[in-house]
Amino acid sequence: MFAWQTPLSNAWQDSLVSPARARAMGVDSVLLTGATGFIGGNLLVTLINAGLVERMVCLVRGASTADALARLRASAVRCGPYSRAQRITEANVMVGELGSAFSEIDLARLGRASHVINCAGLASFSTHPQVLDTNVRDTLRFASRFVGSKTLRRFLHVSTAMACGTQCGANVQESPFGYGETRHLVPYTQSKREVERLLRSTYPRLPLVVVRPSSVVGHTVLGTLPSASLFWVFRVVHGARRFTARAMNRIDVVSADDCARALALLAVKPSLAFDTYHVSAGSEAPTIGQIISAMDEATGTSGRRYSMCRVRDFGKIAREVVGRDRCGSGRLIEHALRLYAGFAELDYAFDNRRLRDEIGFEPLPFTDYVSECVRTSRGVGIAEQMRWDFK
Repeated sequence: MFAWQTPLSNAWQDSLVSPARARAMGVDSVLLTGATGFIGGNLLVTLINAGLVERMVCLVRGASTADALARLRASAVRCGPYSRAQRITEANVMVGELGSAFSEIDLARLGRASHVINCAGLASFSTHPQVLDTNVRDTLRFASRFVGSKTLRRFLHVSTAMACGTQCGANVQESPFGYGETRHLVPYTQSKREVERLLRSTYPRLPLVVVRPSSVVGHTVLGTLPSASLFWVFRVVHGARRFTARAMNRIDVVSADDCARALALLAVKPSLAFDTYHVSAGSEAPTIGQIISAMDEATGTSGRRYSMCRVRDFGKIAREVVGRDRCGSGRLIEHALRLYAGFAELDYAFDNRRLRDEIGFEPLPFTDYVSECVRTSRGVGIAEQMRWDFK
């Protein structure tokens, strides 16, 4: 068995196979998309550290192969630790994106893939006009390249747990979505739900496995260095000591490195019991009150008691965060707080019993590594961190 090179004690993390075992399991060629993003970058590091770099090809945007290689290596360095970025070569690079018209040579390389892990997409909570085109149209076009493949054993598509929409119960189950309409807070989650439905209905013979991470925040060792996505929200709520959600509302959070290990295991395991999984904290999701307490401990401070506020108070909170002389950033923070308040008020926990049974998934609780996120955020402005989520 492959020994994870990490100081963490999670028992489940020791279960990824060695390169020799991977060969025996039929992992001939792993094609990874989205490797320069947050989740994909951490998955890239996971696969490198597992010794699978010689069996991996990454679809990367770039002006040239050299440019794409530089971006891929930079992603590995950013999303370490322990990545051997220098081992990535041009042989690991395919220049392009999901909607590309591939050359005959690259189509042949796609055709040799035994396992595809699709992390690519436009992960923005803005109203970016390309969200639906990239996440739906281009993803479907990319998946069509593998229809009828005799070598493909698994097409693992990374979705989001919030693709469920806003009309679920408090405990969201791991199951395919129905075909009915549902409400969404942002176009991103709507696009992820739609492409799941279309992948299943358009390509029923594709060996599809859909994996839905919950909120991916920080890294258990590197904190916010790989990405500050979403952590700025916790900084605002912690500093203001107020939000529109109750202190007992749960926030389902997993780290990027735990998420990456789960994706790698689901990608290479020879057989799976289901075709849909949540990567989430599930029943262990912390409450807002617990997160604030953990941040108090991490910062060595404590403030007034947490209380609920109204949406109309977000303008004042935003001004407190950025100061009155930066009204532009304040308005953006106010807008973003309105969006995230909608998610927090849902009080969702995403059931992960399938994943726990399948691979022994035991993620490190957010409250246990929030101190690393606090440490790596020192000296970084909230408005600067927020831009990770509004590309």
